[in-house]
This record gives sequence, structure tokens and C-alpha cells, in this order.
Amino acid sequence: HCSPLLHFATMLTVLRPVTPGQVLRLAACKVSQQNVSVRFMAGGGGGKKDKAKKEPPVGIQFPVTNQQTGERSSTVIAKEILAASVVALDKTIAEKVLREKKWRYGYGKHIQDNLTICTRNPAAAYKVCNAGLDKVYDTFEFIQPDGQVFKFKDAISNVKQSFFTHTVKGLKPKPNKLEFAVPYKVYHTNEFKELKGAELIKQIDRWVKRGTIEPDCGEALKEVVNNPGYLDLSGETFVLLGATSAMGPFTMLKDLGAHIIAVDIDRPHLWKRMIEAVKDSHASITFPLKQKYEGQSGDDLYNIAGSNLMTETPQICNWLTEVVPKICNGKKVTIGNYTYLDGDKHVRVTLACDAAFKTLIQSYGASKVRTANLATPTDFYLVPEKCAEASKASLKKAPTWMKALATVMQTQGKMVPNVIRKVEADNLEPFFLLDGLLMGQGPNYALSKRMQQWRGVLSYQQGAEVSLNIAPATATASVLSNKVFAAAYGGMHVFEPMEIFHEELSQAVMGGLLVYDIKSPNTPSKPGNAVFQNPFQLFWRKSFHGGVGRCLYKFDSIGEAAVIVNYLAPESIKNPQPKKK
Repeated sequence: HCSPLLHFATMLTVLRPVTPGQVLRLAACKVSQQNVSVRFMAGGGGGKKDKAKKEPPVGIQFPVTNQQTGERSSTVIAKEILAASVVALDKTIAEKVLREKKWRYGYGKHIQDNLTICTRNPAAAYKVCNAGLDKVYDTFEFIQPDGQVFKFKDAISNVKQSFFTHTVKGLKPKPNKLEFAVPYKVYHTNEFKELKGAELIKQIDRWVKRGTIEPDCGEALKEVVNNPGYLDLSGETFVLLGATSAMGPFTMLKDLGAHIIAVDIDRPHLWKRMIEAVKDSHASITFPLKQKYEGQSGDDLYNIAGSNLMTETPQICNWLTEVVPKICNGKKVTIGNYTYLDGDKHVRVTLACDAAFKTLIQSYGASKVRTANLATPTDFYLVPEKCAEASKASLKKAPTWMKALATVMQTQGKMVPNVIRKVEADNLEPFFLLDGLLMGQGPNYALSKRMQQWRGVLSYQQGAEVSLNIAPATATASVLSNKVFAAAYGGMHVFEPMEIFHEELSQAVMGGLLVYDIKSPNTPSKPGNAVFQNPFQLFWRKSFHGGVGRCLYKFDSIGEAAVIVNYLAPESIKNPQPKKK
């Protein structure tokens, strides 16, 4: 029956002697590694750990950085790529990147510097993106199964093989009615509702008012709710890279009748699942085969379907160049990257997907291509000044117990105020730079996200539509299987305006934003629809960031405090009752 403040004061007095900073830092790393909003397996397959046995390198590889040991260091290459991207604009910053000795724990400031240079003017942004991606293509290797080594850019040009093709059409008629529905299970209370129509619009408005999503994100989702005709995708074609990924839009696209060009790893059980699902719908699926189609069905078909993005990259690019024009016949195609792998493999699979984006834009024409990615809120972004104002206001209004907890946590570098820095630009209004980075994600993840944003900027400049929408922190099954991670998520909602979402909701709202980008004449993803002082401003538009962009503390600094709240805070703090009017 003690007050919340007294409860926490007592709790901290007991905890602090037995919770040294090393434990907090370890917990921070572990929690941060799972607070990633977008975590998918490349090809969506299984998520099994690699076998201990080391196989000879094949496909996309980091180059050898130590000739004596044969080491292929992702650290060395990441530093070279970031330095090369800015050296023409700022040699001092480039040299700082190369001199960094503690890359694993020091990479964040260099990612921030990279974006800061891009904010100087649009020309600087384009130079950084071009130089960075050019360095990637010049540096990475592609190793054939016979051991022949190409520079990656040469492999894409010189390897001529492709795949055979087969299409399966759904057997069900188009539904009479399509309706945008969002399954909403509140993480910290387990209250569940399926939101539709007016009820969904009310919830969207609540998220906007709280600051959990951006206002234009709310307007986009409401436009989809109010225009059910948007949900008819029977005339749309989508290339899905990593088609069965957990957070990818395969199920939504199938249910809405799209034509799916599926690129996924050659595992028969995955192809059985996809093909059978499409048969039971009004959609279509086209996919690569390793042998010519001669009437195979069942296991005989599943066993020859699929491809490997990292080891058959040139063949996949060649196949898409052949297949897309035949299916789309001059109409627009959407190509989306929904892959994820751990560590340096994430950089490599991101490069494979980038090559597919680049190839399709060049071969089919930028004006007929829409690129799609799910972005993470745990990165650096150019945000509106209102985000900075909201963070400051929330900090001032923080409850007394939270301020008391912060005085202790801040001695360990936790619960750091979310100061959104003002950045001056050449002859332009200043920008506001959000530091949402989670250091525990690691430099490979950060480099992959740089590559995706660089490609987004250049694609938009070339005239392609770019649907790169920020998804919220998501409680996937793999995250919830770890009690520490689940506990952190359980206490996250007390830090205004944070909210953790279940996988089903994240899939639904991100699918809704993709539908908006395809169907709405107003979407900023279409070049010319929005005016940006800098192209990197595109990526915060329609952001469903889950509160990261307006939180009173930096997202990277609240994991441990959220665990404490979840386990030790009284119900009056964890689930406060709304005040009676």
C-alpha cells in the first residue's frame, strides 16, 4: 500500500548494490539486440543456426582483408565503405572513420556523421549515396561454386545463367467484400480486439494523439480504411525477395488477389506452403525453377522450386529481367526486400536485394518500378521539429517516480533524455536529427540500413516510387521466448509514448501503408507528390515508429528500466486507470 515513489525508492536502495553497471550493460546489449523492429530470415526459412562446419565461401562475400590468415573482416570493409561515401565532401570525417579502434562500440557516431553530411544539401546527399554504393559494388566479391572469383559488380554483368519459370493461379473467386482489419492485442494487458471501420479510425487517432505514430501515418491508414477499393490488388504485381519472411506481406497480397513473383530459398516445405496457400485464393504466384516445367506437381514441383539470393544473385537478376516485362506488360511492378540474417550475412543478403532493385530499375525503367522495404525506427532520421518538441514536453511531464528512477539509472548511462539535435544546412532551414540507434544491433545491421536508404534516395531521384516505411518494435515469437526480452517489452509502455506491438498488428498496419503507397494518388512515395529540402526526409514520412521518435528518453537507454518496471512496479504505475472527468 506504499506510494509508487516510496516503493521505487525502497526498491532502488535494495537493487543498486547487487546490480553493478556491468550487469546493466550486458542486459542492455541483450535487450537491444531484440528491440529491433525488423528481424527476418533471408528467404524466410526456419531461422536455424549455421552448422559449426565451415564450408568454402560461395556467392556474395566480404573480400579477404588479411592475406596471411584469410580473414574477411566486416569491420575493415564497413569502415572503408563509410569513409569512401564521404571522403569527397569531408576528408576529416572519412579519416575519423578509418582511425576508429573500437568499431563495435564506436560505430554509432560515424553513422550519425554520415547522415549529417548528407543534410548539407541535396547534392551532398546524392554524392554520399552514389559513392557509398559504388564502393560496395567495387569491394564485395562473388565466388562461383567452382571457386572462380569476380568482383560483385562484374558478376552481375558477366554471369548469364537464369532459371526456368512456372506460374500457379488460385482456384477461388474474388471475395465480394474486402475490408481493412487490424488484430490489436495490447501487449501489457493482453486485451484483444479486431479493429475495423470507425473503431479502427478511433484507435489510429489515439495513437497519433499519444505520439506513437506520426500524424501523416494516421492519415494514410485512415485513407485505406475509408477506401476499401484500395484493397483490390488483382491488377498489381509484386516481386517479394524473402517471400516467406515473418513480417513480409505475402499473406496479405495473397488474400487481396495480387500476382506474386516469389524469390525464396530452395526449401521444399516453404514452396509447398506458398503454392498451396495461393491455390486456395484468387491470387497468382510465379517462381523460379531449377528444371524445365514438364507437368510436375506436388513434391516433384516443390523440390525444384526456389533460389538462393546470396549464391545465385546474378541468375536471379537475369530471371527478373526476363519475367517482369512478360507478366507486367508495361505496368508498374513493386519489388520488396523482406530479408534478414544475423551478422555480416545481413549485409550480404542486403547487397543481393540491392542488385535486384538496381537491375530491375535499369532494365524495366525507373518510372515503372516501386521499391519497398520495412525500415527500423532504431536508426538515425531527419524528423520534424514537432518530434523534438514532443520529447522535451514529455520529459518535463515525467511522473515523480520516473524521475527518481532516472537519477539512479543515469549513473549507468541509462534513461538518457531523447535530445533531438538541430543540424544546420546550407541555405536551408535547420533539420532535426533523431538518434534512435540501438548499439546492440551491431555495425553490420547499421551498414545494411545505410545501403537500403542510399538505394531509396537514388531510386527516388531516378523517378522510381519508394515505399520505405518505418515499422514498430515488434514482439515476435522468438523475442517472447526469452524472459528478459519479454520483461523489457512488458514495461516499455510507461515511457511515453512507447508501445510494443504483436507481430499480427505490425503485419497489418505495414501492409496497410504499402497498400496506401500503391493506391493513393497522394502518397509521398511518388516523386513530385511531396517537396523535400533533403531526400532523406522521405524516410520519416508515414512513420509507425511505436513512439521512438517522440519518446522522452532515448530508446537505447530504457531497456533495463523497462525490466525493472515490469517486475517491480505496482499496478498503479504499470496500468494506471484513466482519470475520471
